[in-house]
Amino acid sequence: MVKVEVRCPKCSKRNKIEVLEEEVKNTTRGLYAVNVSEGIVCEHSFVAYLDKNLVVRDTFIADFQITLPDTPESQKEDEPKLTDNIDIDLIKINLTASTIAFILRAMLFKKKIIIISDKEFLGDHLLNLFKFVTSEAFDVDLSLIPMDQYNISNYGDHIAIKGIEIIKDDDKIIDPKKLKMERTITQAFLNEVDPKSSMLNLKKEIKQIYDLSSSIADIVNNLKKSEKLYSKTLIEKLKDSHNVKVQMPYLDYLIGVAEHYFNVKVPLSSNISNFLGTL
Repeated sequence: MVKVEVRCPKCSKRNKIEVLEEEVKNTTRGLYAVNVSEGIVCEHSFVAYLDKNLVVRDTFIADFQITLPDTPESQKEDEPKLTDNIDIDLIKINLTASTIAFILRAMLFKKKIIIISDKEFLGDHLLNLFKFVTSEAFDVDLSLIPMDQYNISNYGDHIAIKGIEIIKDDDKIIDPKKLKMERTITQAFLNEVDPKSSMLNLKKEIKQIYDLSSSIADIVNNLKKSEKLYSKTLIEKLKDSHNVKVQMPYLDYLIGVAEHYFNVKVPLSSNISNFLGTL
């Protein structure tokens, strides 16, 4: 056993945890995930990601209480032939969990995304990954640029991300403490050992978010003047059209996507949580 110092991403308290050195070095995926329970470092639970050199690459608040609805079997696509131009382990080793969550968040606001990194070898793999997982869903404008080539004035309205830091976000879209759904999706992606399953599951999650939020936008656009919606009505309509049972936290999230990506105002009569304040 070896001791590794970790920092809680929520309260910033530090302490050492014990890990099996052999297990970390022999991990078959990009990074080794350690679940840090409440009381070990602080009162929070979180996940620490270590590389094979026992270096902590990222710490991530665990949000397992959010359950995403399963895609019905009848709607699941056949596994496509995946090319060799996406190295998932390479992405998981060199990209932090926070960066992936930030990309997902920015995508929903149709923001140009700049990843600042000197690891140019990662560029094609990262772009190919997001091209694949969003091929039937959201449009993503994503670039990887070395630090010495980055100039804020050259890229117009964009969000710039460097590791776990937000370099530019004029509209304050990304709050690392309010990314519950993105963290849940990212954690599932990172914890999947098989590279193909990792990509396919991420694609299915993104496609489902797109389909359900798009349906909400269509429902709103077909409302009569002054007609309002109830959360229960939306849940029932989504169940009828997509055969999925949506819980309230996920519905809040989908409404936020509909409003910010599809540019509709959802006239819910219930006091639904504000998208920016709850995610």
